[in-house]
Amino acid sequence: MQSIAFAPRAAAAVTPEALLHILSSSHPDLWAETLPGETPEKLAARRDAAADILDDLLAEATDLLDEAAEGVAA
Repeated sequence: MQSIAFAPRAAAAVTPEALLHILSSSHPDLWAETLPGETPEKLAARRDAAADILDDLLAEATDLLDEAAEGVAA
């Protein structure tokens, strides 16, 4: 059985806030182990897409957290 965990490709920090943003901003099918009738090729493509989306959401969460920290510091 393969892991459904994806390591981010980017160097963004994975914080609890970032994970909350990711989970609330993505579709659960991206993280499913396998979907009914899914071929190995489609599974690989879906996992690749999920990794890209994870990177985008981590970058977005980092930006949001940075903006919030700047607002608190001001």
